[in-house]
Amino acid sequence: MKKENKGITLIALVVTIIVLLILAAVSIATLTGDNGILTKAQTAKEKNDAAEKEETQKLLQAEANMNFEETEYNGVTIPAGMAPTKKEGESTVDEGLVAVDKNGNEWVWIEVPKLQSKMPTGLIFTNETEYSADDEGKCAEITTALKEYASPYTQGSALQSYSWTDEWYEGCGLTPEEYKETYQKMIKSVYKNGGFWIGRYEAGIDGTTGTDEESLKLGRTSSSTRIDILTSPKAISKKDAIPYNFVTCSEAQKLAKEMTPDSSKTSSLLFGIQWDLVCKFIEEKEVKKQGESNRESIKANINSDSGEWGNYSNKTFAVKDGKCYILSSSNGYGSTAIWQKIPDNYEKPIVQSEQPEGAALFSTGITERNKKVNIYDFAGNEWEWTLEHANSVTNYLCSPRGGHCR
Repeated sequence: MKKENKGITLIALVVTIIVLLILAAVSIATLTGDNGILTKAQTAKEKNDAAEKEETQKLLQAEANMNFEETEYNGVTIPAGMAPTKKEGESTVDEGLVAVDKNGNEWVWIEVPKLQSKMPTGLIFTNETEYSADDEGKCAEITTALKEYASPYTQGSALQSYSWTDEWYEGCGLTPEEYKETYQKMIKSVYKNGGFWIGRYEAGIDGTTGTDEESLKLGRTSSSTRIDILTSPKAISKKDAIPYNFVTCSEAQKLAKEMTPDSSKTSSLLFGIQWDLVCKFIEEKEVKKQGESNRESIKANINSDSGEWGNYSNKTFAVKDGKCYILSSSNGYGSTAIWQKIPDNYEKPIVQSEQPEGAALFSTGITERNKKVNIYDFAGNEWEWTLEHANSVTNYLCSPRGGHCR
């Protein structure tokens, strides 16, 4: 019987491989193209995640709106009109306890321990919530203790002769009487409650958390495009908002004053001692995580070189999404002179001395890199006005804190 050799010819093998390659290419395109299965699945997941976050935020706002009285959560007094997020990583003081108000603004609790600050105990005020001349001495005693506790962050700027002081000056946005009353109420509240709330994000422009054209146009790009403060949108403390830019200290104070979720509460720019206390709070929580042996380096990281967690012109880092404005009309990405949605996985450039263009200002909360104890952009991105008076000879009498992206 004749035995036949069975197999595949070389031509048939080549044709088979080509067909398989074509099928593989079609399969890959089907999976990964712009309209591919994986791309659609990723898009669907992102939309679902965004919808879940939005739904969670709405539920928190509803809960805050139903809180008509003060409550307590993990040792912190939650004011009426606010509710703790109770999210993982946001529910303890050491992590940075976050609460949402009925307007959707987010706040972080700044602890001021009485024992650590050697604050006087047992003080009784003539009036707990209003200004009283009889309480001046007691509040001054508390202030002295707070300054001791928050040292060395109280020294001010070398450019302004280290002379920043919490005292009234023309242009701060308050009358002398309002300044004195607001300061004393703040001191009494810190003493009574053991801390205060700070906006989780830089003050953003209401209506700019989206990426539609109208939202982007609301962003200020120069002093000549400033919105009339009397008719401008309200300030918000929300993720991915375009931050208020090119505002005077008095304008910023007017915006901050209107952010309170409850008419019985006071909202304002931070006083200088409050800014210092936030720095001290960050220091203590970082020491708790990293160990006492690292305290000096942690203090330096906060007080003199916060580049590793701030948006500065000499630092680079990647951001996945959000909005960006390049502070240069001649720079390629910023040539249209409006805020834009940044490209995927945008790498912020370092501004070189020989090429000083391209400093990038970002929307609020754009990266976890720029966060400490759940407070975003406390270092860099934009200067922050405080209600301190720089009473040395200077071009401006108000005190900018936190550094900026230029």
